[in-house]
Amino acid sequence: MPFHESLLRQDPLLIQPEVLTAFVERCGGFSETLKELFGEPDQPRIENGIGIVPVKGVIGKGLYPVEKLLGAADVDDIGQALETFSRDPNVRAIFLDVDSPGGTVTGIPELATGVAALEKPSLAFTSGLAASAAYWIASQADTLLTTPSASVGSVGVYMPFLDASVAFAQRGLFVEVIKAGRYKGMGLPGTSLSDDDRVLLQDRVDQIHGLFKSAVRTKRTYVRDESMEGQVFFGSEATKRNLATATVRSREEALRQLTRNF
Repeated sequence: MPFHESLLRQDPLLIQPEVLTAFVERCGGFSETLKELFGEPDQPRIENGIGIVPVKGVIGKGLYPVEKLLGAADVDDIGQALETFSRDPNVRAIFLDVDSPGGTVTGIPELATGVAALEKPSLAFTSGLAASAAYWIASQADTLLTTPSASVGSVGVYMPFLDASVAFAQRGLFVEVIKAGRYKGMGLPGTSLSDDDRVLLQDRVDQIHGLFKSAVRTKRTYVRDESMEGQVFFGSEATKRNLATATVRSREEALRQLTRNF
């Protein structure tokens, strides 16, 4: 689903809030101008027998081309690249090149499961940011390497709701919702959430958080609950907390470690 539609649907989010705001503000540009200014986004490719899969920018599902040109990553594209490299006899290992604040929830658990199920050696690396949804994906690789100053983690989920009912009332407006279904229409502009609405939504967020933590522990066995409360850590600290395997100095060093498995 295009990222803007996910926001309108008020889906749970797995992304750093400040990056989400910046991304939405940038989405009014034109694709050709973006190509001229920034070039084509990083594409999956094979280098020396290694399938390189970029996981960069805001992550969504079924994104518009303009969103991809703005630097967003589509889980369907990432999944297709993983499947292609898995079947290619010329690819001996898979390298996830990660620099992302995360994104929407839709498609992330399935993509992460696909990474965990790869039969070829897999390694995820970040020298920038592997947070929220991006960390969920990266954590499922056999090895997760990070530079000491990279930002890693943010194992958490949130769902923002803007309560504009007071602002509406100050303008003499009142929203009356005629509905069938106890929870139908919750969060409509100009209305407030009921206590029951909050319980339902909190339960949904908690379920996703539980899935996230469970997935992390599938590959990162010794991560403690206290390290999965939405915090972002420097790579060196993330390694101490078992969120990452080890620190390296560069992408090239990470690639060398992967080729040693051949």
